[in-house]
Amino acid sequence: MTPEIEALRQKLDLIEDKLILLLNERAKYVLEIGKIKHEKGLPIEDLKRQEIILNRVVQKNSDPISDEFIKNIFKKIIEESIRLEKQI
Repeated sequence: MTPEIEALRQKLDLIEDKLILLLNERAKYVLEIGKIKHEKGLPIEDLKRQEIILNRVVQKNSDPISDEFIKNIFKKIIEESIRLEKQI
């Protein structure tokens, strides 16, 4: 590899590390919400909230990543959030 590519890959590694930290931070809030839902007898899945999230992330998206790709990522994040909440 060239030094330029290696330097860029190191930057990618740092971004990936930040993404992992942020996803785990998000999951901690999901667990807090799940506890409240459990205590209040509320349903885990909120389809309206899911729609709001997906619409919001698509609106926030910019090139070069496609809206469909962003939507799919967040569908997986929501899927994992539901899995976490169900464990409570």
